[in-house]
Amino acid sequence: MKKYILPAVVLLMLLNTKGRAQEFTLPIFPDTQVEVDLHMDMLYSQMDWIVNNKKKENIPFAVHMGDIVNYNNNIHWDRASLAFERLDQAAIPYALANGNHDNAAVGEFSGSAAPGNTRINVRDTEKYNRYFPASRYRNIRGVFEKGRNENAFHTFLASGMNWLVINLEFCPRKTAVLWADSVTKAHPFYNTIVITHFYLTPKGTINPTNAGYGALSPQEMYDLFIKKNKNILLVLSGHVTESSFLVSTGDHGNKIYQILQDYQNEDSGGGYLRLLKINPQKGTISGEMYTPFYQKFRTDQSKVEFKDVQFIKNYN
Repeated sequence: MKKYILPAVVLLMLLNTKGRAQEFTLPIFPDTQVEVDLHMDMLYSQMDWIVNNKKKENIPFAVHMGDIVNYNNNIHWDRASLAFERLDQAAIPYALANGNHDNAAVGEFSGSAAPGNTRINVRDTEKYNRYFPASRYRNIRGVFEKGRNENAFHTFLASGMNWLVINLEFCPRKTAVLWADSVTKAHPFYNTIVITHFYLTPKGTINPTNAGYGALSPQEMYDLFIKKNKNILLVLSGHVTESSFLVSTGDHGNKIYQILQDYQNEDSGGGYLRLLKINPQKGTISGEMYTPFYQKFRTDQSKVEFKDVQFIKNYN
């Protein structure tokens, strides 16, 4: 039988194509507020798992859904900062949403509302920005307001495709949402992920309220921004327990995959991460909740699996 040997250039092209379509994992931190308060060993187990599995799981980036801390004091922010240093040292880029506990809306030594006007206090993010300045985000590309990172955008490359991550403040102001809209439109060939603390309800619907002290409601944000951009692929959120998801169709016929994850009321958070596996070759996005602390997966409705996902494949 005659043997055929592929030319080196063809073999290289095949290898490159395989690499471009490689599945990657996006670790998602649900609210860690109770872990920071009571169970730092859980938070460290999450960080260590990401660092130790960076290559095996092909992890290019990580995201946090907000409520990083429980109380807005230096003790809690010190703890959270020390934990994220493990990702810093491993050169793993990340983005953090600003939750309602990550600003002056919450007390310094309790989870209750702080004295004063909560609508004003919720925009006081001095500690959040002091502990996590722009210089700490490896892949940050721009911010809405100078010196403030609660509305920012980041980019990364995975599976040969461009990815854009936009983190938005709690129930964002209209001006911040319009800024995010302009950023998204300026990156039409980027698969876009929006992270914001308060968005989906536990029933898998877009929340119609602004929690009483935010600006825009999630539904208003969806109508003004999310559904209007054909390159928005994912919207990730926390704030309310436990897991839900919603698939919507945008104005351009594109599918928008929206996922909630938050386990703060169960065993201090349980050390859970959502491991979102993105496979452009198969056209799938799937995710399970895994706790490195207990080394187990959840076997409930928290699993998600989306098929026939249309990615923006900008292979060069």
